[in-house]
Amino acid sequence: MNTTHLKTVTSDDLGELTLLVGDPARVALISQNWEQTRIVSQNRELTLVSGLWKGKRVSICSTGMGVGSTEIAVIELIQSGAKQFVRLGGCGAWSNDIQAGDLMFNHGMVRDKGMLANYAPDTYPATADPILLAKLTEKAIKEGFTSHVGLGMTTQSYYLGQGRDPQLSNGPKVDSAFMSYWQERHVLNCDMETAVLYLLASLYQIPAANCLVVHLSRMNHEKIEDTDYEILHQNAAELVLKACLM
Repeated sequence: MNTTHLKTVTSDDLGELTLLVGDPARVALISQNWEQTRIVSQNRELTLVSGLWKGKRVSICSTGMGVGSTEIAVIELIQSGAKQFVRLGGCGAWSNDIQAGDLMFNHGMVRDKGMLANYAPDTYPATADPILLAKLTEKAIKEGFTSHVGLGMTTQSYYLGQGRDPQLSNGPKVDSAFMSYWQERHVLNCDMETAVLYLLASLYQIPAANCLVVHLSRMNHEKIEDTDYEILHQNAAELVLKACLM
């Protein structure tokens, strides 16, 4: 199908599984050891690559950061014939029990008011496909990953919308009670994309789940080292591919 941003992509171009990452650089990082890789589409923040992993055709597409570009990527991949999605990204942890470098799986996401209101009301849940999520979480346990499963939150804002102080002298100030409000409601982590995927995938009946590397522990003030970033995401990708395709 000829879509607005991914251009001409067909179901034959897409694999049994499509991984979604935010950063276009992570597309090359994760697909570098696949066989017969080729760039299917490259436009703005969207880079789509397909190849063979252990003989199975797989795809990976960058979405950019946030709601708008993720909506474009997911919709146009569905239009093009994507079969199932796993968001392979990063998040910040809001729980003392979750450390930087751990893996986070979300069965559901709280989302900002009005997010994707053109598609569904705020009362419509943003949830993972339970069968796909179970495959991922069970494989993580078997492989010995330190992982967590629970509710997360997807926001439209990185600074005030996640309780971060932009440290600017003029303008609105951060709500110091923002994080504690959601912690009391057992929200474990926060990102800017997962709820978009879950809501759209549910509406259009495509299995979807996530596997997030915890980049930052907001409670413990710890973040992953730059030297660990690549290997953590490569390991997470291998876990997802094994869980979904073996």
